[in-house]
Amino acid sequence: MTNKRNKFFIAPIAAAALTFSLAACGSDSDSGSDTTSEASTADVTVTGAWIREPAEGQTVSAAYGVIANNGDEDITLVGASAPIEGTVEIHETIMEDDGTMSMQERTEGFLVPVGGEMVLEPGGSHVMIMGIEPTEVVGTIDVTFIFDSGLEVVAPAEVRALDGEMGEMDDGEMGDEDMEEMES
Repeated sequence: MTNKRNKFFIAPIAAAALTFSLAACGSDSDSGSDTTSEASTADVTVTGAWIREPAEGQTVSAAYGVIANNGDEDITLVGASAPIEGTVEIHETIMEDDGTMSMQERTEGFLVPVGGEMVLEPGGSHVMIMGIEPTEVVGTIDVTFIFDSGLEVVAPAEVRALDGEMGEMDDGEMGDEDMEEMES
């Protein structure tokens, strides 16, 4: 198993290869904030953490939640890790000039201002989990949120089954070539 804390240093995967992965990050009618899972360290709190169950045949997923900064200094989310095989990165979803949506790694991180929140949600900013063995993504998985100060907050994230809503893309649109490129 590789060191998960170093995963956020891996070079970004080409945005074109990630575009098809939007299914793992698309809308989900059960994506409301769940305040039953909460983690807090110092003045940083993560609530409502959850992970999307990978669709059949996919080796990608995503984690979501709300990060609150109740401290007296701005913080920046710079990475994440999880105790499963695979690559874990923080991603943003962007609208291309041609109207299509794609994802890219957010190497500069996400600012969480003093007194503010950072929402990780389907179709928006999220923790991308790639190259996974889908059978490992079950139950509750501890996701570690890593900040620029060295602070790490571990939040239990419930794995939630897909409900059939995949946003503008469904899992049938991903070809074998796309999956191979995603895993490399």
